[in-house]
Amino acid sequence: KKVAILGGGPWRFRLTPDVDLPGAVTGWRLLYEGAHSRIYRLEAAALVVKLAEPRSRPRDDLRKYVMCQARREYRGAAFLNALGLDTPDMRGWAVSLAPGAHYESALFMRPLPPFVSGLRLLRSESDADRRAAFLARLASELGTLFGHGFVHKDCHFDNLCVRDDGRLVWIDCDIRRPGSAARRRQGLRRALALLRRTARNDIGEREWRIFKQQFGEALAHAPNGPSLIDEIQ
Repeated sequence: KKVAILGGGPWRFRLTPDVDLPGAVTGWRLLYEGAHSRIYRLEAAALVVKLAEPRSRPRDDLRKYVMCQARREYRGAAFLNALGLDTPDMRGWAVSLAPGAHYESALFMRPLPPFVSGLRLLRSESDADRRAAFLARLASELGTLFGHGFVHKDCHFDNLCVRDDGRLVWIDCDIRRPGSAARRRQGLRRALALLRRTARNDIGEREWRIFKQQFGEALAHAPNGPSLIDEIQ
């Protein structure tokens, strides 16, 4: 099916049966524009669409036909949900088959209820109890994720959001499950460094110390967690 905003060339769609995409470009409202992606709200279909640009040109065949970003996130959301972690309600993905396509892939999901990003909460929330509750919940969920052998490719405070009821939603679901312990440990080190760097001016030393302690406690109760604890001490 042709969808104007996705650009020319053939696309391969994998959508749930309830999704009906309009072909016209009208009705697409830009929500976010990043370095390599855009997120739109498609009102007519009650969808949010994340469009990812190719990271290299020419595109390699693996990303072009097999493991594009949208498919990785669609699959990653299923793994996160199986661990009891919340994600957007994924409704499908699509990959462009055109070598020179402007967008590599599209991820389709239902809109979220009201939320703020984790980074915005840290920057705007002055209530110590609410900050502590957020960081404790994040430490617990990270312990679940890493403690079951996964790593998050882009783990920072702007890639998760906090709903009005306090629940976290992982809005970036690009996760991996490395086969070696060394790569899992490396993934954890990178995640901690990225979290600290993106909130370096927004989280105090005491808060960060308590967060790491809670993270370690969560890892201690997960199947693959105990072998990772020394990476956060």
